[in-house]
Amino acid sequence: MAVALVALAAVAPPARAEVRGKPQGPAKVRFGTGFPVLNDAEWKFRLGGFGGVRPRAARKHVPVILVHGNNVDAADWYPVRDQFTKAGWTAQELWAVSYNGLGGNNGTALHTANPERDSEHTAMGWDGTTRVTSDDVNVPDLYAFIKAVRTYTGSAKFSIVGHSLGVTVARKVLKVHPELRKDLVAFVGIAGANHGTTFCPPGSEGQLASCNEISAGSAWLAALNGPGGNDETYKPAKWMTVYDGTGAGDPGYTGPTYAQSPALKGATNKQYPYTYHNDLRLDPAIVTAYRTFLETAERGVKR
Repeated sequence: MAVALVALAAVAPPARAEVRGKPQGPAKVRFGTGFPVLNDAEWKFRLGGFGGVRPRAARKHVPVILVHGNNVDAADWYPVRDQFTKAGWTAQELWAVSYNGLGGNNGTALHTANPERDSEHTAMGWDGTTRVTSDDVNVPDLYAFIKAVRTYTGSAKFSIVGHSLGVTVARKVLKVHPELRKDLVAFVGIAGANHGTTFCPPGSEGQLASCNEISAGSAWLAALNGPGGNDETYKPAKWMTVYDGTGAGDPGYTGPTYAQSPALKGATNKQYPYTYHNDLRLDPAIVTAYRTFLETAERGVKR
């Protein structure tokens, strides 16, 4: 698979790939009792994902919403969910949405397996094709999901952890809907194309899905980041980025041009040298680091 084709995908090669196609169908739905049915704004089928026990169930933490990358779905977060659960978090506090239907298995890390995702996709009849998507078309879905989670949990406050394309999708939601910002407790951006990506080199704009948005120097990124980067982060939220930083470990950000792309002005920018794109999301030590960041950020916040 050509590197540029994935347009900030989860990057492990799929069986087949296509540039911008309708998903095979909806992703798995694993929400708690009474969670509302939400429909994909673009494709009209039900949004999948996981999270929740029952409306207004007890919580110890501010709800966190996990936003997956390109080509995949919420099942990519199962190992993260499991690590948070072992640390005492509950389903009422851990949420993920599949914003582009049934995804593929190419969110595989080098060192952390995800057999639950793989068996789930097999059981659902995944056809082996990877569908790519872009940022703006998924903003309405994530926005609707954030609102539904806040209502269901009874918590106006929320945090976000995004990976890959999920970082820029989530940041765009917060740009288009700035009223959410006062209730954002923490934002963790993992390997996000905040200033461009190797997958969208100059000349790819308009040719590959999302490249008109996240190619380096695009008008879309300039508007998202604000003049001089003055809208990359903002209070009251606490911000953290997680990325390789060497230009050698993550194929989404190779060489000196892209090595620092995931960093955000005003954030705690954490580099994990020579770490692969999906291991940045799933490595147990890194998961512990960003879970601890979330827990620190929520101290003193009404939940």
